[in-house]
Amino acid sequence: MRIALCVVAALIAQGCTTLTYTSQRHAADVSECIAAGWKGVASSGVEVSVSLTKENDDYLIDVVLARDFPTFLPIHSIWAKVRPMGPQKDAGSSTEYRRNFQITHERIDRVVKECQ
Repeated sequence: MRIALCVVAALIAQGCTTLTYTSQRHAADVSECIAAGWKGVASSGVEVSVSLTKENDDYLIDVVLARDFPTFLPIHSIWAKVRPMGPQKDAGSSTEYRRNFQITHERIDRVVKECQ
């Protein structure tokens, strides 16, 4: 019975969420804003490891929160992909934002919203 309760609690705490936003801002500006905001999101004051990469016209921002055992490959629990909405530079952008947990996410959510 205790194991079943632990499994249910873990499933509730885990889960994932994908949100989509649109912005009038250029994709490069939005992605740089998200990366800078996520670096300072930790309440401990420690700078979070955030990467920002560009693939064609898309920007990928991700945070490595843990490493998989036994491979020690990074687990990307939080990421956002920012894409231009059109070929014109002033056409705006679209952000797909995903996080793989449901607890204590308000600060990272706020960064994505405020950068739009």
